[in-house]
Amino acid sequence: MSEAEFQAWSGVAPGTLATVIATMIALLYLIWLAWVALSQYKAWARGGGEPDLGEVAWLLIRGTVVVMVVGFFIRP
Repeated sequence: MSEAEFQAWSGVAPGTLATVIATMIALLYLIWLAWVALSQYKAWARGGGEPDLGEVAWLLIRGTVVVMVVGFFIRP
C-alpha cells in the first residue's frame, strides 16, 4: 500500500499518525515514571524501614533510563 492510498483510506498522513502514536506512548511512560516517583516518595516520607533516599534516587535513575530508551525506539 502506498502512502497516497493510506492517506486516502484513513484520512491522515502516515507521518502524522506515527507522531500521534509516539506521543501517546510517550505520555503513558511519563505518567508511569511520575507514578513510580510519587509512590517511592510516599514510601520514603513514611519512614520506618522503607527505602532510604539512595534507593529512591537509584530507582528514579533507572526509571529515567527506561524512559530514554523507550523514547529512542518510538521516535517517529
